[in-house]
Amino acid sequence: MALTWTATQPARGRILLLHGVMSSVGTWHRIGAELASRGWDCLAVDLPGHGSAPRVRGSLDLDTLVGDVLTQLAAPADIVIGHSLGGIVALALAGRVCDGVRALVLEDPPGLRGVDTDALRAQIAVDAATARADLDALRRRERAANPRWSDADVEQSVAGVADAQADAVVDALAGPLRWNLYAMISAERRPLLVLAGREVQGMFPFANGGSALNGRDRADVRRLLSDDRFVEIDGRHCLHRDAPDRWLAAVAKFIEPIGRDDRSALPARRL
Repeated sequence: MALTWTATQPARGRILLLHGVMSSVGTWHRIGAELASRGWDCLAVDLPGHGSAPRVRGSLDLDTLVGDVLTQLAAPADIVIGHSLGGIVALALAGRVCDGVRALVLEDPPGLRGVDTDALRAQIAVDAATARADLDALRRRERAANPRWSDADVEQSVAGVADAQADAVVDALAGPLRWNLYAMISAERRPLLVLAGREVQGMFPFANGGSALNGRDRADVRRLLSDDRFVEIDGRHCLHRDAPDRWLAAVAKFIEPIGRDDRSALPARRL
């Protein structure tokens, strides 16, 4: 249910990595290693209904996701990094943890106003059925749709779909799993970095869509953050796969003061 990477130089702090819908800890295979080489101990956990996590019984809502993550933490995380749904979980988790978490990184966090949840649920069901019937077909689809990804990224994406409990995710998106991205970011007082894909066509991407942070949600979030805390990257929804070097550069710059234990160097939020 978890992957760890140990800092290869004197540890600067701990990072928690949270994946998105129909993904798993494997999505961080490159990012975890790169952050560890920069002096960060990293932990990635599988969210309920994903990867190697136990099967979900009952409703899968945001409280369930956060509670499960908290049970997997042996020590507080200094920084929480979340992609997509993982970004929403990161915000909710930070809201429940008074100490420890010092900063958040949200990679293309979706706002529900910009997501056609019916279409997303249908796509999840199709992808899961394809994974059961013809894994190579799903692999070919992912490769064709994501030419910037490494072969390892394609394999991890396919594995995430194959291992996910698709029925639980589909049911959750039908009602129990809800959030208000603008309200959550507005309430968060810790330093926060949002990474957004520049390619915003489409609603919610699994194959050929664009950034999940679009429409009114994108405009509202953009207004909450200073220019250096809303970073656009050439890519779509999975920016850590589309442009890993640019992703790492933006994140490394943001977390550098935390690694120096210099709280005064962290720019204040624009409220």
